[in-house]
Amino acid sequence: MELLERYLQAVRFFLPVKQQDDIVRELSENLIAQMEDREEELGRPLTETEQADILRAHGHPMIVAGRYRPRQHLIGPVFFPVYLFALQLGLGVALLVTTVIAGVTGALEGDVLGHAGKAVLAFPGRALMVFGWTTLGFAALDMAQARLRISGNWNPRGLPKVVRHEHRIPRLRTLCDLLFELMCLVWLLLVPQAPFLLLGPAAAFVDPAPILRLGYLLVVVLTVATAVLNGVNFLRPYWTPGKSVARAAIHLASLIVFAGLLGAGEWFVASQPAAASTGVHVNAVIDIINASCAIGLLFTAIISLVELLRELRLLNVRRHAPADSAHVRGTR
Repeated sequence: MELLERYLQAVRFFLPVKQQDDIVRELSENLIAQMEDREEELGRPLTETEQADILRAHGHPMIVAGRYRPRQHLIGPVFFPVYLFALQLGLGVALLVTTVIAGVTGALEGDVLGHAGKAVLAFPGRALMVFGWTTLGFAALDMAQARLRISGNWNPRGLPKVVRHEHRIPRLRTLCDLLFELMCLVWLLLVPQAPFLLLGPAAAFVDPAPILRLGYLLVVVLTVATAVLNGVNFLRPYWTPGKSVARAAIHLASLIVFAGLLGAGEWFVASQPAAASTGVHVNAVIDIINASCAIGLLFTAIISLVELLRELRLLNVRRHAPADSAHVRGTR
């Protein structure tokens, strides 16, 4: 009963985490009993339209989940789970924006620590603003819910497809990954104008080799691709074969890029003024930098290979996993 599974999944989304399994199990048993009784009356299996009629009569998933929640002081149980999700999303975006702005401004002005401190002080004000507007908006929506007629004008066939529990992607982890990737992207884009972010004091007498200039562009593209994929995962937090193929392609491209860079053997050279200088042991410093690059590139290439093999294994396992739902199957 795919339609029933989709309905139960939608109800689960609005339920308290600790009570989800028990409530969904009870609800599944009740709905299956209703459908079986109807089948006995008709003497045949129910059509999808008849199943949809039973689910529609039972109520919209948001309304049904609200029956199991205690009454809140300002926002009722119908909209409270959506309010929590919207609030978490808004606070996450506020944190992301605050961090990126602080990183870019600090790098451009050469005072990263100072702007990081300002960001810490500025975030509570932005968070309070997000909290206030989100709360007021949902409070107004809760007061007007009678006019929305959620329980009557909805179609069970429009519910999202069933997502297996092991295919779900935690939004918090995705948000943290996305935040880290955007910070790395900002850092990468600032390096050409501020080489000290990469080389420190050595930027005064060291230049990147031509191969590293090409590698830089490829790494930026890979970082953007990874950030886009995590952005999609945040909006649609569940695994699909297409996402797995995309992630595997990114790991494969990363492996090729880092292995190719590793084969170059030299990534930094002495700048022209430094080549004529006798006061600094330029060649010794460059040897240390290139040795560090070799270790870093080797380590990164190995990680890319491991992640590629892991993603291919998961893709194979998930494609051959049974598609039936455990909580519905267990009630039969």
